[in-house]
Amino acid sequence: MTEVEFIGTVEELQTRRPDLSRLEAGLLAAPHLGLSPDTRSFARIFDVAHAHVLRALSRLDEAGLVAVTERDPRTQRTHFAPTDEARTLFRQAA
Repeated sequence: MTEVEFIGTVEELQTRRPDLSRLEAGLLAAPHLGLSPDTRSFARIFDVAHAHVLRALSRLDEAGLVAVTERDPRTQRTHFAPTDEARTLFRQAA
């Protein structure tokens, strides 16, 4: 996975779902592309504050695009999985 491919995927997601911010689209794309399995890893890889990533994840959850699968209460590291709606979005973007 190259940076160009990742950015292309993020832009395609935003084209299909204009309501997604760049951070939200990136967070949604990352596990699909095998880049990061959780919010803490995403924050570290992309040098973004973990609090911003958690807010983006919350918006994705509210939009029905992800489901939280595990959360560490001490660190707030959160693992999540795409919903059927997100998987459909990825199929359309392919």
